[in-house]
Amino acid sequence: VRDPSLRPNDPLAQSNVWTGVGTILYNMATNPVTGAIYVSNTEAANEVRFEGPGTYVTNQGAKPPGVPATVQGDLHRARITVLDGANVDPRHLNKHIDYSVLPAPVGTADHSLSMPTEMAVSSDGTKLYVAAFGSSKVGVFDTATLEDDSFDPTLQSAQYIDVSGGGPGGVVLDEARDRLYVLTRFDNSVSVVDLSTGNETSHVALFNPEP
Repeated sequence: VRDPSLRPNDPLAQSNVWTGVGTILYNMATNPVTGAIYVSNTEAANEVRFEGPGTYVTNQGAKPPGVPATVQGDLHRARITVLDGANVDPRHLNKHIDYSVLPAPVGTADHSLSMPTEMAVSSDGTKLYVAAFGSSKVGVFDTATLEDDSFDPTLQSAQYIDVSGGGPGGVVLDEARDRLYVLTRFDNSVSVVDLSTGNETSHVALFNPEP
């Protein structure tokens, strides 16, 4: 983290280090009021080597008690980790999922967010928007309930914003116009969301030089 007291031409200096933030870190955003840092990430079950129901790998000798031979349906957990001072507080976005139930009950995905990427924080520091690349949604959170981990995904999902196009990977907040602009990477377009209603109002294709 760069020391905020440094001027643009001053040499970079490390001011803090956090560990245990996540396996794959996608993006960071800072709360402009509290100074807390939000890191979108996924946490992998790297201590378990294989994916599957556990019928082919049965030797548990090298693994801690209770660790399965393989993983099934619990490869990566989507999270936002809150960095506040010296604290590192991971928040599982899909804590409603009971990973012991396979397959998951119908409707579980409706409350879930997959691959959280870019984020935007409101100027008053109370609201966080996070693009969920694998869910075609933008997650919306009260920063207070995110930080103290009191949110319930089955209730929180009512605030999630569906966007067309697929693969939302970027968000830009325009508070003056009460708009959120969401880059959808699958079709290289931008979804325009009216925040007063929480609905996508238009979807604008960008020039794409890719074949």
